[in-house]
Amino acid sequence: MIDEIKQAIADKLEELYPGYTLYDEDIPQNFKKPSFLVTLVEQSYGKRLDNKFIGNVTLDVAYFSNKGKNEIKSDCQAVMMNLLRAFDLLDTFRARNLQANITDNVLHITFNVNYSEIKIEEFVKMQKQTTNEYVKE
Repeated sequence: MIDEIKQAIADKLEELYPGYTLYDEDIPQNFKKPSFLVTLVEQSYGKRLDNKFIGNVTLDVAYFSNKGKNEIKSDCQAVMMNLLRAFDLLDTFRARNLQANITDNVLHITFNVNYSEIKIEEFVKMQKQTTNEYVKE
């Protein structure tokens, strides 16, 4: 399910900022700018009735600007407002508790996504029964 949530985030970022590089969980040493990094911060998972489960993930989307020293803050603020407005609905997932901050010239958008799952188990069909037809009397 987490892969589906990350794919929805990637699709939204590609829609808003085509051509920007997107990294998942790890960023290489000589990474390209402008770019986004999507990181899973926290996850909780619990059982509900029968074969139903509920999950909650906290994600961080970091934005690395390619602007100069004087323009980087305004670029991060523009991207921040854009993402806060656009991340309301990510495909079929809803982002909750959106928060944003700029630390060391890197924009961080953190939010939660709640989801439910149903585990579908394959049923074992009844096996063929053999009977003894020869009965002694």
